[in-house]
Amino acid sequence: MKNLIKSISLLTLIIFPLLSLNSCSKETSTTVKIIVRDSNNSLVIGANVNLYVDESSVIENSKIDQKINQTKITDYKGEVIFNVSDMYKNGSAGVAILDILIESGSNETQSVIKIEPEIENTQTVYVP
Repeated sequence: MKNLIKSISLLTLIIFPLLSLNSCSKETSTTVKIIVRDSNNSLVIGANVNLYVDESSVIENSKIDQKINQTKITDYKGEVIFNVSDMYKNGSAGVAILDILIESGSNETQSVIKIEPEIENTQTVYVP
């Protein structure tokens, strides 16, 4: 009887760790972090940052079915973070190239960012 209990205990100690190794892979968020700085390399607080897909650059019949047009205001660190996870399709090679429009006071700056899946895509943009 003692041998049976020892065998069951040993088997349990072996099986449970193996089961935990076979967990489902979880999708990591795809985010875009834009850091806004001025010509003096100072952080710009309160700038409007628009992240969007330029409709004129989308090829007709392309597979881009998720359009994005989001605007946020930079925080005390001069940054905004957009979650674009819903644009990523599992198994695809990439997500998109998105346009950025930044308005700070009377200054306006445009840029683009290439989005890679399941990471935080970061870009610093300088406004005049």
